Formats: sequence, C-alpha cells, structure tokens
Amino acid sequence: MLTARIHPGESNSSFVMKGAIEFLTSDCAEAKLLRQNFIFKIVPMINVDGVINGNYRCSLSGIDLNRAWKAPHATLFPEIFAIKKMIDQFNKEYPVVLFTDMHGHSRARRTFMYGNNYYHSPEISRLFPYIFSKVSDQFSYPKCKFSNSRSKEGTSRVSLWRILRIPAVYTLETSLCGGSPD
Repeated sequence: MLTARIHPGESNSSFVMKGAIEFLTSDCAEAKLLRQNFIFKIVPMINVDGVINGNYRCSLSGIDLNRAWKAPHATLFPEIFAIKKMIDQFNKEYPVVLFTDMHGHSRARRTFMYGNNYYHSPEISRLFPYIFSKVSDQFSYPKCKFSNSRSKEGTSRVSLWRILRIPAVYTLETSLCGGSPD
C-alpha cells in the first residue's frame, strides 16, 4: 500500500509517487516480478481538497489528517475513514506486507524513513530501509528513525502499525530543500 499527499504543501511527495507508479507499471524485470507477486493499493493524493484550496498541512476541516488515523470520524475525515476501511477489508483476504506514506520534510535533506520500533526484534523494521539505502544513493539510512512515541499515535505510521501488526509500516520523507550529503 502506497499513499501520498496527506499534507497538501508537500508537493514533492507527488513526484515520488509518480516515480513509484511509473516504475511499478514499467516493463523492467523487477517491476514485472513485483506485479506478479503483490497487489498494489495506491492512493496518490489523500488530501485532494486541501491541495485544491492551497492548504499547507490541513484538510478543509482545518485538521491535520495525519493526526486522525487512530479513530477517524467518517464525516470530518472521510479520506482517512475510507482508506482505513479499504485496508481492513483488503487485509482480510490478502495480508498487507508493506504500507508507506510519502511526505516532504521541511528541514532535513535527502530521503529517509520513519519506522516503528520492535523492542524484541528491532532489526525487523529496519531491514527494508537498510536495503533501500543499498539500492539508492539518494536514500540515507543514518537519517532514518524508529520509534513509537505517544505524540505520533494518530499518524498513519503508528496507527496502522498497531492494527496491521507488520514491521513494514513507514513514513517516507523526501526533502523540500533538495538533496545533499549526510
């Protein structure tokens, strides 16, 4: 599952999503192999109303949608409510093995991930970002952080991690400031 543009002002997440879609639909051998083995659910722009109206972080309800994942109200947060419902229904038939929400970071440079921390096996949630760092020179593994802080309970990363019980639930951050060395 791939999502992007929950924060309207993070336009770079649309470019990352565009690249992901172009890769996944391409004729390259790796993309074909992925399509043969996985079903991809993609929401390229979660906060359409916020984007259309020029908001930076909020939806038309005036709330940051990435803090509404824990218990989204169907009327105030229909986007999040519908995505969670779709994930729940899909997960009953096909286990979700990866969820990545694409964002833009206003201060940090390069591309990195936030993941959750598995206290008894911390390496399990760190494996995918580590492999990512080996295949992309734009991805910085040292910038990745893995935690489950209470302040992030309403985010997709922590909320869906608690529901899905899989290690591969991430926020992918790309810099709004451009790339630079670590």
